[in-house]
Amino acid sequence: MKTAKPSTIYDVARLAGVSSATVSRVLNEPDKVGEDKRLKVLNAIKELNFVPKADAVANARKSYRKIGVIAPFFTQPSFMERLRGIARVLAPEHYELVIYSIDSTEDLNNYVSTMVTTRRVDGLIFLCVHLERFVLDLLHDAEFPVCFVENDLDNFDCVNIHNLLGGQKAAQFLYEQGCRRPGFIGEQSRLSYAVSATEDRFRGFKFYFANQGIVIQPEHVWIGEFTDQQLDKGIADFLAAKTLPDCVFCSSDLIAARFVHLAREAGILVPKDIKVLGFDNVDISGYIGLSTVNQNLDMSGKAAADLVLARMKEPSRPVVNMNVPLDIIERETTR
Repeated sequence: MKTAKPSTIYDVARLAGVSSATVSRVLNEPDKVGEDKRLKVLNAIKELNFVPKADAVANARKSYRKIGVIAPFFTQPSFMERLRGIARVLAPEHYELVIYSIDSTEDLNNYVSTMVTTRRVDGLIFLCVHLERFVLDLLHDAEFPVCFVENDLDNFDCVNIHNLLGGQKAAQFLYEQGCRRPGFIGEQSRLSYAVSATEDRFRGFKFYFANQGIVIQPEHVWIGEFTDQQLDKGIADFLAAKTLPDCVFCSSDLIAARFVHLAREAGILVPKDIKVLGFDNVDISGYIGLSTVNQNLDMSGKAAADLVLARMKEPSRPVVNMNVPLDIIERETTR
């Protein structure tokens, strides 16, 4: 009985209705191929179960010893601390951590498409990333394990951070501190490929106070672009209101630290005049005495890496969907 010959790049080109050069570009430089042609090539690759020659050789080794991490704005402290947790798990296992920073939906789709078709990593972790349906379908059929952090998806291992619950916990803590005029400062989630964490935290915060019969006044809310200039102007306008809130919940520790600095420059005492609560519990929050909602960043990164390695060893095990505990760390800015 004859063994079926493996598909070639020319078979893929014929099925997709493109040139072999286009197939090569999809595999090596996907950003240089239009989405329509790229999807035709990817579908043909999937249908023919095509594996590029170089990758077929590499796949025979069974492992690249590489775990990829895809994240937007990965230079922020919260992402770096998650990466630290991931690295702590991978280093003793001698896996290389490969970071893919994304600046657009096209970047994201290209990275995923290339890795699924060429299998250049042994596993993939997504941090705070929102994916389109067709990309999720590609990943579901990938030959390597995938884990999502801060995203709750069916059929994938996930490490969940309930931002809505975090906002409610923040509100409850401040309410129990005697605060009755709440305020909120946050970064606008303007990236279509990023999880809308700020909006979820605000919704939870607003919901809790509403249940106590307290409506947050519009002048006590600022959600805008997180650049130094925009953030400083937003906080300055916030602090210039005729009546100030007695507490402010900020969507991240970085924003909270900036708010505390500008409030003190304006002669407003923290926490005497305004109590300030952040979110994340990054290392710097402990240094400056910032109260915060602790989302256990290191733990979530470690959990994601553990889940990827566990699925590599046992691919057929049930999907794991775990929740990271959230708790309040009280320091000087609310005492």
